[in-house]
Amino acid sequence: MTAAAAALTAATIFTATGSAAEAAATPPGGLPGFKDGYAVNDGLRIHYAVAGHGPALVLLHGWPETLQAWDQVAPALTKDHTVIAVDLRGLGRSQASDSDAYGSYTPLTLADDVHAVVDQLGFGNAKVAVAGHDIGGGVALAYAARYRDQVSHLAILEAPPTIWYLKLVAEKPDFLWWDSFVNGQQPGVAEQLVAGKEKIFYGSVYNNGGPGGAPSAKNQKEYIAAYSRPGSTRSGFDFFRQQDTGMKELQALLDNNKLTMPVLGLGGQHSMGESIGTEMQDEATSVTTAVAPNANHWVLEEDPQFVIDQLRQLMAR
Repeated sequence: MTAAAAALTAATIFTATGSAAEAAATPPGGLPGFKDGYAVNDGLRIHYAVAGHGPALVLLHGWPETLQAWDQVAPALTKDHTVIAVDLRGLGRSQASDSDAYGSYTPLTLADDVHAVVDQLGFGNAKVAVAGHDIGGGVALAYAARYRDQVSHLAILEAPPTIWYLKLVAEKPDFLWWDSFVNGQQPGVAEQLVAGKEKIFYGSVYNNGGPGGAPSAKNQKEYIAAYSRPGSTRSGFDFFRQQDTGMKELQALLDNNKLTMPVLGLGGQHSMGESIGTEMQDEATSVTTAVAPNANHWVLEEDPQFVIDQLRQLMAR
């Protein structure tokens, strides 16, 4: 698909499913030079931004961020790829599920949202590369496991793969304190405690005081605005509430059935380091490990050129 065709498709979908009033009401931010569009899955509008030409590369953001997390990475990759950045369900400009019933925010469900976007843009029968940061990494892995014949390359950035996350929470509850906060409250209490205090809560996640960097002040402001929308905090929390069973479902697809496409496991030196690549060796047969020097968890913004270079090397394999 050419860049012009991709842009036309994106514009057509947006016109068909999103009114001018809705567009004006969306949060600020986005990707420079990209066209916005919407696909529908399970009755929900899933927002994406698309630009470039060539084979498709799908980018999935983490929590608590939006697709804007890729703003320093995505434009550089459009020269030889059709880059598709997706807002995960309930976050950014994507519609939230009306119910927090189990199953609506598992990695495999979110992977189906992403597949609806890929299919809408005309890549449903082609192999695509998929990269995900943080919880987006879990969704990327789920996408590769569910649609493995349609994935050419997979990159997991700063995301504990599958049930390793559950082990990490159990071993280091102080390190992943927000997981305990979300799952330790009666239903709805965590959301009520954060409501009106989003800047304090999310700011404490972005600026954890460790070595390395953090999202830019501009991006933090826009993320907080996005997560202050009704339903966004609850959607983000439901990712964590459903990980216990959701990650086990994903693991079941990988047990005795390793992925065979080239895989990159990338961590920040002051965060997950080599552990992403090490753990992914249990799930895939061709894994490369990379460590972003002097970086913390927010590798997309701390060292975007390193991420760009590593993704290019991966897709050249």
